Amino acid sequence: MKTLLTIGLSCVAFGGFAQLQQAIKLTDKEQFEHAAKAFEAIVKASPTNGEAWFYMGENYYANDRTDSAEAAYRKGIDVNSQFPLNYAGLGKVLRGQGKTAEAQQQFARATEVATLKTNKYSKQQIAATYREEAEGLLAGSDPDYAAALALVEQAIELYPKDPQAYILKGDALFGRNPRDGSAPLENYKKAMELEPQNAEPLARKAFMYYRANNFTASIEEYNNAIALDPGFAPAWRGRAEAWFKQRDFDKATADMRKYLELNSGSTSARVRNAQFLFLVGKYAESLKEIQALEQEGVQNIVLLRLKAFNLTEEGRFAEADSTLQDYFRKQQVGKVIGADYQYAAKIAQGLGKAQAQAIQAGTLATAPVPYDSLAGEQYMKAVSLDHSLDYLYLEAAKAFTDARVYTKAVDAMRMKVKGPRPEVNDWYYLGAMANRARMFQVADSAWAQYISKQPNIYQGYLYRARAQAGMDTADVKTWAAKPYYEEVIAKMKPEEQGRAKADLEEAYNYMGLYYLYSSTEMDRAKAKCWFMKVAELNAGTSITKQVNEVFLKMKEIKDVVPAQCGAATVEQPK
Repeated sequence: MKTLLTIGLSCVAFGGFAQLQQAIKLTDKEQFEHAAKAFEAIVKASPTNGEAWFYMGENYYANDRTDSAEAAYRKGIDVNSQFPLNYAGLGKVLRGQGKTAEAQQQFARATEVATLKTNKYSKQQIAATYREEAEGLLAGSDPDYAAALALVEQAIELYPKDPQAYILKGDALFGRNPRDGSAPLENYKKAMELEPQNAEPLARKAFMYYRANNFTASIEEYNNAIALDPGFAPAWRGRAEAWFKQRDFDKATADMRKYLELNSGSTSARVRNAQFLFLVGKYAESLKEIQALEQEGVQNIVLLRLKAFNLTEEGRFAEADSTLQDYFRKQQVGKVIGADYQYAAKIAQGLGKAQAQAIQAGTLATAPVPYDSLAGEQYMKAVSLDHSLDYLYLEAAKAFTDARVYTKAVDAMRMKVKGPRPEVNDWYYLGAMANRARMFQVADSAWAQYISKQPNIYQGYLYRARAQAGMDTADVKTWAAKPYYEEVIAKMKPEEQGRAKADLEEAYNYMGLYYLYSSTEMDRAKAKCWFMKVAELNAGTSITKQVNEVFLKMKEIKDVVPAQCGAATVEQPK
């Protein structure tokens, strides 16, 4: 629960202060509609109460109703220009809209009003202003962690007894470096010490573990929050999501039911239920809930996003595309998330498949759209907004490959391997796509990495051989691929030889060409040996045909007695 700034100064009587405090608690428990009604009653009774307008704005902001939040903050400024928090709230909204300079002006105004000597605000009140400004600096797509932490440190220095300052500091530290949980935990513990009966620090701690994919620890902390305050609805919702990640859908569903029970009659709770149904893969049920809310006149930007996601998962790509485009038109720039572009990419791929079928059937009535390329671009946008989605670089690369835009595929995979979690197969894909793009030096480096991690798999040597061969020209033959083709022959397992005849044949053929044409090791007897291996393998490819009809009949080697050229002819698996 946020610390009140003015201890009921604007509410005139203790009863007004108690009402405001109760309304704030409703917001904390995500009972947003009930809180909104309470705030409306307070500002109706006391229309110049700047503090009530601020917390009304906070309630709307927490419920993703940023337009209403902005209106409340502005009204608070109108009725009481010397109350600083509404400037901070307005700055938060503006920053979320991408209006960084305008937001900064509002933050500066908040500080100016709070520190003006004639206003006689206490250290606690000034600290609360700094804290709210710090929260605002974390809004939008590009949080300013350094500036936010500097402000929250000022707040703590001025008034070290504010638990909300420590919660915010913990959130900012974790946002800046999700790999280090120790510093955030320290601050959440401090908040718990200052306010032992408040479940929020425990829930924030649980959410930190959730973000770190430690779902067992997350559930344990949510248990503690619920034990402390069984009516703290966000803990039930959070635990439901953690159970879902543990694939325990029964417990997840039970917790979500409890969340709905605690928020009976709440539209926002039903919105979150629709989100939960989407998470557990109940797309049709989620759509049904969304449609019911729409029929009741609920207009919610989160629902619009969720509707597009559900339609995508249901394979209704045209409807999904229309819905998502409507969402992009209505959503604030700073509120667009990586998943939005991820689903835009999925939609493009779905539309692309439908288009391909129409082309094949001869029913396409319009010019074809480059959906694969569009999908690749959307995946790249998704990762640029949310670096935790770096696995989508691979999806982008595959989409660009389908579009035959190989250089972009290579760029995407280069980004993937430079990231914090490169996987062995990332080097495989980078090498394969670089080979296709004829970026052979890039491919060679990628295959070198892959071979270092998978030294006993023949494919890495095969593709590195192709990269080395690709760097040769008609005029300059280095034959640098030879040792890698030799490794292909050495590493290929007997059980692989039957299903990989073409790969083995490629290596045999290269060895034959090497001994036929190499200026340093020309040996026609060995060349004939390798070409005979090609003929015996009989893979049935164009190489087989060329060796049988051209090389083995060449006058230079036709009558040559073959020499031993390595391992005996491969015995075909039975």
